[in-house]
Amino acid sequence: MRRKLVDEAKEEAQRLLKRIDALERCAGWTQWTVDGNKATSKPHIDDTFNSGEFTAAVRRSSLDLTKALARLRRG
Repeated sequence: MRRKLVDEAKEEAQRLLKRIDALERCAGWTQWTVDGNKATSKPHIDDTFNSGEFTAAVRRSSLDLTKALARLRRG
């Protein structure tokens, strides 16, 4: 397993998590307090993310991570 492939997969995973954070923040799903994220500790009223640029960014990042993981498995 090559270090380059491992680093690439790590970067794609971090990118996906950043995109998910942005999606949740823009949808109003986060309410950080000292005790943690109050919004995700209980069910949200609308349990779906509607289409938009942030949803598309998460999907693209997910696809990029899938590709990086496939290269990691092959390498």
